Amino acid sequence: MLDVGGVELEFPCPRCAAAARATIEAVRFLPVIDCACGERFGVCLETFAQQVSSAEAAAKAARRARRRA
Repeated sequence: MLDVGGVELEFPCPRCAAAARATIEAVRFLPVIDCACGERFGVCLETFAQQVSSAEAAAKAARRARRRA
């Protein structure tokens, strides 16, 4: 498995709909996001797992592309 902990993901705020950002590592530690509007909300862990899988797949594809170059 690749280390994608430093990858930032966006989470839509349920109050203002803005995209609040947090790293995968931070969400793994505490799945709560603080939005700039002041709202604090929990992360949907199912959606988060899908986002992490997508980040890992993108990292693997980038690694393969670098090897071919």
